[in-house]
Amino acid sequence: MLDVGMNDKLLMEKEPRKAGVTTSDKGITIDDMKFHQCVKLPKFDKERSITFIPPDGKFELMSYRITQNINLPFKIMPVYSEIKGNKLEIRIKLKSIYDKNLNANNVVVKIPTPKSTATVNANTLNGRAKYEPENGAIMWRIKKYQGEFECVLQCEVTLSSSSLNDKGWVKPPVGLEFEIPMFTASGLRIRFLKVYEKSGYKPTKLHKSLTKAGDYEHRL
Repeated sequence: MLDVGMNDKLLMEKEPRKAGVTTSDKGITIDDMKFHQCVKLPKFDKERSITFIPPDGKFELMSYRITQNINLPFKIMPVYSEIKGNKLEIRIKLKSIYDKNLNANNVVVKIPTPKSTATVNANTLNGRAKYEPENGAIMWRIKKYQGEFECVLQCEVTLSSSSLNDKGWVKPPVGLEFEIPMFTASGLRIRFLKVYEKSGYKPTKLHKSLTKAGDYEHRL
């Protein structure tokens, strides 16, 4: 049997809120939380710990959703400038706003370009950027990205037509992919992990967390 302790202050959506108490005072607000059938629910409601006997094989113990006070790990600042002739300048600043002791892995920034894109000249001091016609976008890839850091990508796009307006192009959102070990956007934390084994076997206790981007986009 295992016992996993979560944050002391978790506020479920169905729980009443006291007058004058903000979400930050109460802790983390969970809008929707679902458990595997092996979890003993009464203990979680009372102690905010998840007690369960794990079934055989790999399984999902818990899933949850939050819509308030989300700790976004990145800030994307794009600037588009149409210059004379058939050129477009794109400047993307990417800033990490998680702890400097953490690193994001396999960061990919997807910058869509107009359909009339002919060539792209991309310059950056961090990672590699390349125009990929099959994706209709400039793909900026950085293997490792430290917290509290920012870098810039500068691109000059040459178009086959003379004006963006002729094609009715609307700037689409800039996409972002990443993985950040030991980071949670929700702020949900595991306070302790206890293993109860009657046979005398001493298992190794190990906890790892990983945040991966789903549909992470910056809309212009």
